[in-house]
Amino acid sequence: MAMQGQYPLGNRTLANSDTVTGVVTGQTADIPLNVLAVFLSNTTQSGPTSSRPTPLAVGQSYFDTTLGFMVWCKQIIPVIWVNAAGVAV
Repeated sequence: MAMQGQYPLGNRTLANSDTVTGVVTGQTADIPLNVLAVFLSNTTQSGPTSSRPTPLAVGQSYFDTTLGFMVWCKQIIPVIWVNAAGVAV
């Protein structure tokens, strides 16, 4: 029997397409490892306004090179990006 924090996989290596299942406010969600890795990384994406990524989570940051400052995802559906003052940009 595996203990908490131990995940016996034998000789198998985790792939980007593998998922982690979590529970948030009583609902389960399967999160692809590649999505989780981007969210957990300390790397901020950057580029022009026209290339903003599809946000993975509220609070995701992006350095908008067209505007010259950081923006953050305030809402995912529909996507709303805001500046440091909370103004939609």
